[in-house]
Amino acid sequence: MLPSWSKELSVHNDAIDEQHKHLFDIAGRAYALINKKATKEEIVTILKELLNYTQEHFRDEEDYMESICYPRLEQHREKHREIIRDMTNSVMQIRNVDDLKEKLAVIAKKWLLEHIIREDMQIEKFRRSVCQITSSMPKKSSNEAEYEEKKIKYTCQCKGKIHLVPSTLHNKIQKEKALFNCKVCKAIIQFLEM
Repeated sequence: MLPSWSKELSVHNDAIDEQHKHLFDIAGRAYALINKKATKEEIVTILKELLNYTQEHFRDEEDYMESICYPRLEQHREKHREIIRDMTNSVMQIRNVDDLKEKLAVIAKKWLLEHIIREDMQIEKFRRSVCQITSSMPKKSSNEAEYEEKKIKYTCQCKGKIHLVPSTLHNKIQKEKALFNCKVCKAIIQFLEM
């Protein structure tokens, strides 16, 4: 039996929580195919959905970890790569429908859900500790907070993607002609003039 998503698994980021819920849903549907007569096409379809959505989710989750300065980002990113690599390798080694069902169960339960329950909860633990520290700090003046929060919009070749760049980094890009690439499309980000 697969666990189901609950509030205890929240990372207190609405977008990431919604993605986790969706992953639990896909994993549940995938796991349900184990005990029913399913065609190879049905299984391959759900595997593709699971793999594609997992890749999208991992990119968004890594952006979120970066935004909160998560100290174990690189280790977590490597776990994501490992999961995608293992998923891809497992799918390529499938010989028949029963083998396909078995691999699907492992992917759904072991790699994804256990990853969310174990690893992603470490992100939430870190976020809570940072929130406790910052809530006990003296409040900043509105000028300090405004300066600190100012982000400049940049674009890349990803459709509809906006990069929010801190003003200090924006100044470096403008003054020093520094170049930064989008992690997804690898194109150099460009200042979005209003």
